[in-house]
Amino acid sequence: MAGNMKSDALYAEMIQMMRAQGRKDNPVTLQLGVMQGPDSVKIDDLILTSEDLYIAAHLQKDYEYPLKIPYVEDKQFGMAGSPTTLRDKAIRLEGLKKGDLVAVEKLANTNKYVILERVVEA
Repeated sequence: MAGNMKSDALYAEMIQMMRAQGRKDNPVTLQLGVMQGPDSVKIDDLILTSEDLYIAAHLQKDYEYPLKIPYVEDKQFGMAGSPTTLRDKAIRLEGLKKGDLVAVEKLANTNKYVILERVVEA
């Protein structure tokens, strides 16, 4: 009976090693995280800081979006006394902030992650 328990323990250890090796070569591809600040995200119990992250440029504060509005160049509009000029770009006024839900992917063969997009629940 004791010999049988020893072989069961060895078998269980071998299964654990196989699972660990399988996880190493097949990481989870897309995860959800919650922003802890503008350059820190929490995924489950893992907190990633700016040293661990790449953040998609379009999520950064002051990112300039090109606007494609035909036949409009530097036209003013708005109420008298406070006109606004329409240009060929828009600027993101704020970037990611605490509490934002984001899609995060771990990069292969590194300990770095990339924040791909801000997401919302349906």
